[in-house]
Amino acid sequence: MTEPLSLVLVEDHQALREGLVLLLEAHGYRVLATTNSVHEGIVLIERHEPDVALVDIRLADGDGIMLAREALTADPARRIILYTGLVDEDMLIEGLDSGARGYALKDGTPDELLHAIRCVADGGTYIDPRLRRAVLSPRATERVRGLSKRERQVLDLLARGMTGEQVAEQLVLSSETVKTHVRNAMNKLEASTRVHAIAIALREGYIEGPEGADADQA
Repeated sequence: MTEPLSLVLVEDHQALREGLVLLLEAHGYRVLATTNSVHEGIVLIERHEPDVALVDIRLADGDGIMLAREALTADPARRIILYTGLVDEDMLIEGLDSGARGYALKDGTPDELLHAIRCVADGGTYIDPRLRRAVLSPRATERVRGLSKRERQVLDLLARGMTGEQVAEQLVLSSETVKTHVRNAMNKLEASTRVHAIAIALREGYIEGPEGADADQA
């Protein structure tokens, strides 16, 4: 049997934290530990090495962006989703540079959150469509250079939740070639992370990503 996905949950509000534990465990996930603290969250992520860490942006002793940045500095392979009830442009722009692989909205449905967790656990990325107006604003996506057709194809498939390996298989490329296209796209877009590059490409219309038409109308 496949091992269930494991999570560390870092959420400021106790009632929501307890509700999330019930939701996740009801869908077969293992919640290894929970906290409302930046410091303890970092400790728990290092101790348990979960498949995914779901991290509130607003925490008791700081913010989730700081937590994500510190945890990912120690190990860039960690998979972190920032979980927010705020559509604060400055904070979301800062979050793009933290290295987090996902942005989920607390107003979203349980199915949307579960989809975000699966995408990130599988090595993909997730940006809630309702966050795009803030995350993909001109301030977040300035100084854009053009992308090649192949770079657009790669970023579009990544935006749809595919892993690098799945993109390579679909486009009949090596994994290293896919990584090269991602690096080149990041350089052209002056993006510090893969998620940031996807955000810029979406904003500039280079790619559509999931629910492209619906997201524009949301």
